[in-house]
Amino acid sequence: MKLAEKLGELFGKNRFENDFKNALKRQDFYVAAKEGDSVYQVSNGTDSFMIDIGEAKRLYDKTHSEEILERLVNQLEQDFRTEGRMVSFTNGQEFLRLMIMRDQEITGEMISADFVDGLKKVVVYTSNDETIHNLDESLLKRWGVPREVVFSVADSNMCKMLSKAEFGEETLSGDIQALYFKIPYSAFCSSLILCNDFRSAVYERLGAKFLVVAPSRESLLILKNITNDILEGLGTIIIDEYRKARNPLTTDVLLFTPQDIQIAGRFSLGRDNNAGNSVNNDAKNENNGNGSSEDTAANAGADTDTKGE
Repeated sequence: MKLAEKLGELFGKNRFENDFKNALKRQDFYVAAKEGDSVYQVSNGTDSFMIDIGEAKRLYDKTHSEEILERLVNQLEQDFRTEGRMVSFTNGQEFLRLMIMRDQEITGEMISADFVDGLKKVVVYTSNDETIHNLDESLLKRWGVPREVVFSVADSNMCKMLSKAEFGEETLSGDIQALYFKIPYSAFCSSLILCNDFRSAVYERLGAKFLVVAPSRESLLILKNITNDILEGLGTIIIDEYRKARNPLTTDVLLFTPQDIQIAGRFSLGRDNNAGNSVNNDAKNENNGNGSSEDTAANAGADTDTKGE
């Protein structure tokens, strides 16, 4: 590597770290300690928190773009403000959300509860609904707040998000009714099904029984009047969306009834590119509710007293 390139990398790294520290100063924070190459303990003299700037540094190292650097520093400033607010439950509770995740994505420090087979609901926090952080046990202990309370507050915030969502309705082939939601930031699209107001919002449009397809966190479709052959035909589309998704969620088709949530269809990914369908025939045709019962939202915790039932 040429000397100029090496110096460019050095100055680029120093420039980023200098801007990082200047951004801290503008928020009345400073670096109290450095742990590893990119993890810093940041303090304002009273409170402190850990922040990892590794991803931001990697992005800058790839581009050396002034515009990218400015955007990254602005994002860091946003993170500083968020972390500063999260020091106390009183200040941070407005940032709490529920996010739907797969079982295999859950680690021991996450605040999670069962939702339905293979899926969990997780308490996260965000100030802009784009940059999302997991709430962990250590923060919960610092707050001294019970798990049921943070679940309840997160649920209330999700209901507010649902109330502001735009609804779209379509009639697909035949007389199949489809409903979808539009929210400003798609990261929480499928997570809307976790909130207590979800059933009642759909009841008003599709009735008490409906199907939910959520192949990724960013995609959600609610369906009614589904026959056996159409349900089976959904398998290829669902699996294709699942495989292409940045944040894949489930290839199951969920049946919502006033009593619980069941698996109406389960589509296997298989070992090759051909989707293998394994469908629960007892839980189809709008659906009679005779399918095997799965873990329901009502059993997931104190925050799941579902409305509109």
